[in-house]
Amino acid sequence: RPIREAKQYIKEHFREPISLELVSEHVGFNATYFSTLFKKETGSTFLEYLTGMRMEEAKVLLKETNMNVAAICEAVGYSDTKHFTKGFTKYTNLKPNEYRKIYS
Repeated sequence: RPIREAKQYIKEHFREPISLELVSEHVGFNATYFSTLFKKETGSTFLEYLTGMRMEEAKVLLKETNMNVAAICEAVGYSDTKHFTKGFTKYTNLKPNEYRKIYS
């Protein structure tokens, strides 16, 4: 149940600055224990899960909107476009603009 609650919290807040500490506090665990439990239950670390959620939303925005990459970066919870682009490229093997060209 705490992991389900944590996943729901992440889903509702992934666009905001969010941390393992914040989410673990929300579900009432210390960060170290929560991190271990989260990985065991989901197969992903907290950061992998959060990144995946943000990248999936970025893919939708690239496909379905005309928002520029900087706006999408901000909309999915990143403050640094360079960091977002690097992460997106690692996640999809395509740069955001390449992804948009292929899939929209």
